[in-house]
Amino acid sequence: MKNWKIEVFYKPEVPDTIGQDILEDIADLGISGVESVRTATVYWIEGSLDSQTIERIGTELLADPITQVFTFDADKKNKNDWTVEVQFKPGVTDAVGDSTVKGIKDLGFEGVNTVRTGQKFWISGTLNAETIESITQRLLMNDVIQTFSYQAPQV
Repeated sequence: MKNWKIEVFYKPEVPDTIGQDILEDIADLGISGVESVRTATVYWIEGSLDSQTIERIGTELLADPITQVFTFDADKKNKNDWTVEVQFKPGVTDAVGDSTVKGIKDLGFEGVNTVRTGQKFWISGTLNAETIESITQRLLMNDVIQTFSYQAPQV
């Protein structure tokens, strides 16, 4: 049994419109110092799967090969960005995770126990932990059903 973490994000040449919208929303809140926001969808897959199978799931099911790329079990690190991850609290129904399990099984892969989903955000700019927490709680999550964690830039 292994837990896999797959991150699906836009290719560098493809505009991240979700990140751009969040950047505009941050400005609308009166928060300054944010230069850019990039986003990813995160899938935590638990099951008896090998890396070849995970590669196929990412390629055939999770990422759009025209606009997106994916990584698994390797965080895309950018030393200059704050990293925020948002995910459902335990016990909250994850409809996308449930449909991902079905999609994996439809591809013919057995051994998947659960899939949980979430969002990852890379936020660059002149920021501090208090500002990141405010942005996250006001724009990036629903406190009733979600939780978050963040990591400061590696200076």
